[in-house]
Amino acid sequence: MSDKIQFKVGDKYKNRKGLFEVISIKGNSMIIQWENGEKISTETALQQRIIEDMEGERQESIRSEPKDNMNSKINHRGTSHFGKKFNGLEESDFKGNVAGTNWRSRSCLGGAVTERLDVDKFNSWAIYRMPTIHWDDMKHRESGKAYLQAKLFVQLDESNLYYGFYIEHSDKSSNKRTDWNAFLSWVSNIENEIWLNKISIENDLSIYDKEEKSFKGIIKSHNNKWRIYRKEYEDIDSLSAFLSSLPETNWLDLIIAKTENKKEVLNKGESIADDISKLFEILMPLYKASIKYST
Repeated sequence: MSDKIQFKVGDKYKNRKGLFEVISIKGNSMIIQWENGEKISTETALQQRIIEDMEGERQESIRSEPKDNMNSKINHRGTSHFGKKFNGLEESDFKGNVAGTNWRSRSCLGGAVTERLDVDKFNSWAIYRMPTIHWDDMKHRESGKAYLQAKLFVQLDESNLYYGFYIEHSDKSSNKRTDWNAFLSWVSNIENEIWLNKISIENDLSIYDKEEKSFKGIIKSHNNKWRIYRKEYEDIDSLSAFLSSLPETNWLDLIIAKTENKKEVLNKGESIADDISKLFEILMPLYKASIKYST
């Protein structure tokens, strides 16, 4: 599972300099060529972040309603078009791309979940070329680089639906870690960690590094503590201590999420939006604690 753009040789993409073609990919770098013939070698992760930033900016500027009307209609169930076209996910939505789908839009699942959240000025953003939606406080979204911010998310692949909380820790000291530091400070409070452990077992949540650059394995609640499964189970006394011990120079895509298989989701129809919004409401104290220094 990944919501970052997966570049392919021969495909064309657009960064701030213009349209370019991927000529070759090797390891964590690739050679790209713009339409004017200029060719460079660049880090794949850098181009992913540039394109995600551009898409975030584009989403901010495109509104289905005038701005003076939109803010007043967010999160007032039944008073806007948000989610009006959502009747449930379809089998054809479950894939690693978004070709031929519209489930991510604000008139479908994006808006359907937004309408159900009891929080002001929240909105959804469909992630460029990926079967992923992010939800965020609008002021928070505008305050910095989206890929470094805490957010709530939904993602599909060929077999499953994933939804929950997502936060990234940069591998570069030059990138701000405002949300990450706030999140780590929150979870280091023993009462908060106990609460997170409790809701994790109640909602069958898993904690993991999506890209496995900082750690491998899945962390779950077990006997009011934590354990991580790699090749075998290993107990973790403190989640905050475990996260604090991870290398500062490694990128971390931390996910706290529920997974549901395709068959279960298809059978739920439109009600899957209720399940997603309910979990988002449960996770809201964690989300708000992680963004409180950003807004």
